[in-house]
Amino acid sequence: MERALGGEFVVESSDLRDPRSTSILCCMFPEGRRILIVEDEDLLASLLSETLVSHGFEVETAANVIGAREAIRDFDPDAVLLDISLGEGPSGVDLAYALHHKSPEIAIIFLTKHPTAQAAGLSGADLPPGCGFLRKDLVRDTGYLLACINAVMTDRSEEVRHDLEATALVAGLDAKHLEILRLIAIGYTNDQIGRMKNASQTTVERWCAEVFRALDIDTKGNVNPRVEATRRYIAVEGIPERP
Repeated sequence: MERALGGEFVVESSDLRDPRSTSILCCMFPEGRRILIVEDEDLLASLLSETLVSHGFEVETAANVIGAREAIRDFDPDAVLLDISLGEGPSGVDLAYALHHKSPEIAIIFLTKHPTAQAAGLSGADLPPGCGFLRKDLVRDTGYLLACINAVMTDRSEEVRHDLEATALVAGLDAKHLEILRLIAIGYTNDQIGRMKNASQTTVERWCAEVFRALDIDTKGNVNPRVEATRRYIAVEGIPERP
């Protein structure tokens, strides 16, 4: 829930880790805070800009890292709201690292369709300390977005890390079992996985059982374990590409 108190904007939320929560007073914005939106989708950039301006922010937009660097120099933002994938050239993660080293006072919030940086194709990439990470599909309303921006701007970025929540879904898997999970998520049968890995049907069944056990999936419950395992993989890595 959001409401205005005089010249200040207030958002009610019980826990920023849950986009659906709305019960405790949690953020206020002073007028005139500056935020730079780095987003290559023009419509989304325009909608975000209108929303933030309506809540007292001064806003500039950029479609790529080159434009963002110019805007940072001229606009001097308090925060940057940026996507990871920005077309050809440097990524949003590259920009975030440059900002972290040169302008650590600028708050950085990723707003992206990707569940993790790795899912965006940035293998092994970690985010700079102090960044927030928001998945576009989990930001359900303006109040939640504003509360998350406020959290990162007030050194509470650990409350705004959807990527870590996604990663936790498969945290119990080693590299071998994560690869088996990827093959399951693509849609391969045990027989097909066995041929790919030169393994017997019994071995593949054991590997799958180990994956389900590590993910704490009830193989005798009402949900198909392969479907549940696939759902968790997609939450972390996105939809896997077929060869």
